[in-house]
Amino acid sequence: MSRSPAWDLEVLKLRRSSVARTAALVLVLGTTSMAAVFTAVGLAGGDSQMALKVRPMLQGEGWVAYLGLLAQVLSVAMLLCAGVVVSWSVGREFADGTIACLLALPTPPRAVLVAKLGSVLLGAAASTVAAVALALPLGALAGLGPPGAEAVGPALRAVAVGLLGAVLVLPLAFVASARRGYLPGVGALLGVVVVTQVATVAGAGAWFPWAAPGLWAGMGGAAAAGAVTPLQLLLALPVGAAGAVAAARWWSRAELR
Repeated sequence: MSRSPAWDLEVLKLRRSSVARTAALVLVLGTTSMAAVFTAVGLAGGDSQMALKVRPMLQGEGWVAYLGLLAQVLSVAMLLCAGVVVSWSVGREFADGTIACLLALPTPPRAVLVAKLGSVLLGAAASTVAAVALALPLGALAGLGPPGAEAVGPALRAVAVGLLGAVLVLPLAFVASARRGYLPGVGALLGVVVVTQVATVAGAGAWFPWAAPGLWAGMGGAAAAGAVTPLQLLLALPVGAAGAVAAARWWSRAELR
């Protein structure tokens, strides 16, 4: 069975988009280099301002600490980067007046929206895996030595955190669709970030889907990470699915011209 032309078009758009490529570079190169530098500074035993601030974020030693910090950085970077890309991918069609061109495709509008979200999720997943893969040689260069069995669990956790973050940006597609532009989606993303911080400070972060992955990664300390349950983490799935379904229904029923 041949692929949908909408899928080919959306994948091509992301490959050529400076927005998507910049987001991918931040997710792959930015997160790994930041984690490597912060881990080296934190484990060095100095008393600099950076070391004092980074050290509480490191849970454990060696590869466990390094990959744990990478997961924390990914939890924030994925939400911001994938959120911007989703908002741009959906909202630009309205802002740039290209929505009529999409309707000329032999594909229903709902399928076009599904192709947009699917291509963004695929790119986010690939960036997450690439970031964790790149982190391994960087960790060795940072003096951690070759990764052993102790690195497997933290590496898988980092991948899971990145994937959960990608799923959690799907509701932004509905905002960008209903408000017919990418700026409302970006505005909603900033609102989510603010509410996430408030919920975390208030002690309800584990039950707030956008905060739970970061807490599980260790942003609130070892005790907070251990208190996050699988149910609280998996809330990201119905939240993301609900956002995607709402956006798809909107594209099916709304007047897009």
